[in-house]
Order: sequence, then structure tokens, then C-alpha cells
Amino acid sequence: MIAITINLPSEFLGHFRSVDELRQTIYEDFIIQQRQSGYLSLGEAAELLGLTYSELFTLLGKKGLSFINATAEELADSNRYFQAQMQPKNR
Repeated sequence: MIAITINLPSEFLGHFRSVDELRQTIYEDFIIQQRQSGYLSLGEAAELLGLTYSELFTLLGKKGLSFINATAEELADSNRYFQAQMQPKNR
């Protein structure tokens, strides 16, 4: 693992209980951003954060994000495909 040093104004710490909490938040946000950008799968993000899927979904929800990483058009295409698969087949 690599280590990165970030210089932040000391006022940032006022929003957190400790430097460790700030560090964890920055790490979570980075991993989530990589997930939302499509660079990580849900499983990879959960593993890197040491969370279960359920815990990751809860974390995303707390941050106002969705675990679904698709555009509206991609979701509509998936829905059309699903609906077509649900149609009874003619015999």
C-alpha cells in the first residue's frame, strides 16, 4: 500500500473527532469516488473499506449516494431487457 501526505487547513479537523476520523473519511470518500467512476466493483470497494455489502450500502446511503452505478439510459435499457425476458414465450 502507498502512503500519501495531504496538507489541509487545521480548521478541517474541527468537523471531526480526531485526525484518524478525518483520515478514514478521506479514504472512504476516495474509494467511493473510484467506485462511482467505475474503477472499482462494489465487492472491491467493500473489501478495501473492510465492510460487508450491506455496510457499504449503508455508508453510501449516509453519503446520499446510490450503489447503482449506471446512467438513466443504461437503467432504461436494462429494464426493457428484463421486461422482454418476462414476456411469455410463444410455443
